[in-house]
Amino acid sequence: MKLLTKLALGAGTLIAVKGLDNRLEVTRYELKFDTLPLEFDGFRITHISDLHSENTPGLTEEVSFTKPDIIVVTGDMIHDDNRSFEPVLALFERLLAIAPVYIVSGNHDLWNSRFDAFLAVAGDMGVVFCDDTLSIISRGEAQIGIFGIKDPFSKSPAVIRKNIEHSLSELPDFNGFKCLLFHRANQFELLRGMNFDLILSGHMHGGQMRIPGVGGVISPKTNFIDSRKIFFPTYCSGAFKYRATTMIVNRGIGNPMLVPRLFNRPEIGVITLKCNNTHI
Repeated sequence: MKLLTKLALGAGTLIAVKGLDNRLEVTRYELKFDTLPLEFDGFRITHISDLHSENTPGLTEEVSFTKPDIIVVTGDMIHDDNRSFEPVLALFERLLAIAPVYIVSGNHDLWNSRFDAFLAVAGDMGVVFCDDTLSIISRGEAQIGIFGIKDPFSKSPAVIRKNIEHSLSELPDFNGFKCLLFHRANQFELLRGMNFDLILSGHMHGGQMRIPGVGGVISPKTNFIDSRKIFFPTYCSGAFKYRATTMIVNRGIGNPMLVPRLFNRPEIGVITLKCNNTHI
């Protein structure tokens, strides 16, 4: 019994130390596309998500080390009205010294009554707000398109679908490589046939508690009302491909839930775009 007790205590300590490790983790992807102009071969996007108004030590330094061409933030930058958004604005100021910053809304952003005030200050700083818009990045005569979609939050799955369809209808045409910033990875089925080359998302918090070798355990509670899969969600972390579309899901930075992140370190994603070999 003493041996079993010691083993149990040892296992518990290991889980606590490893499972609750909250150091930033950098996940790197190198993705090849037929549609990427040669001028953008090696273009690097640093992807963060779900800050939830939290001030994360070392985030700016880690982003700087990734040497991004652009930085994107896929929603839930701020949290509810009880949390200050000043730490996020201070972060944006530091990030803008590294590279241009592009953002889209998440559900918590839209719930915050001061979101418009937050956007006004961020916009004055030079942050590009991408909800239902197209931003074009040029290198010489070559271009790529950075699209964004407003978070479609509703208590009705039908309205969520309708909101996404409306946002898509607002986007202008663009003939070239298309990257979409969209908060909700769990809505991939509604977007994967829309001819985007790359979709960058968050929202899922990596499944909050992760089982090594299995994946994330639970979706954000907003899934309870949109009838999506709650336990062991499919699109909670990593890369997913459908035909010519690749989606990268970021596990996020902050933690708005009472349940701790377990085996789920906060994440910075680094996506390096490469031309398919047939173009080189």
